[in-house]
Amino acid sequence: MKKFIILIASLFIGFTLYAQSADAVTDILESPEITLGQACYLSAVSQGFVSENASYEEAADAITNQGQGKYQNLASEPAKLSELASIYANLFNLKGGLLYRLTKGSPRYAFKLLKTEGIIPQNYDPSRKISGAEALNIFTKCNIMFGEPQFTDEL
Repeated sequence: MKKFIILIASLFIGFTLYAQSADAVTDILESPEITLGQACYLSAVSQGFVSENASYEEAADAITNQGQGKYQNLASEPAKLSELASIYANLFNLKGGLLYRLTKGSPRYAFKLLKTEGIIPQNYDPSRKISGAEALNIFTKCNIMFGEPQFTDEL
């Protein structure tokens, strides 16, 4: 049953991430722990900051240069769930609550925002490392809840 759900989620993700290279999405899906570079790749390609053929390092640099976090030179580091939440909150241009806005999109409050919205399970810890499949499932939930990513024409 779990394999069937992952297969369905993978197919859905494939349709929602139409711009990304199938190899990159497959690589992310099979990762036991998603890296910051992989998470930045999903966001940067979705927003049009880099091409689908860009490396994870280029994607992390692009996200940093756009002011959506500080991930430069950290592309190979495992992503914490709070960092992933921050990347997704920026991708979907979420406004968040008062503390999220006051801290200018702090990963801690991005995590709390996605937890409150029911995207992230209540028993998950912000420092938890998650697999690529879980990260793509969270991306899919965000896409369903908040609509399409906020694309930009900048490159």
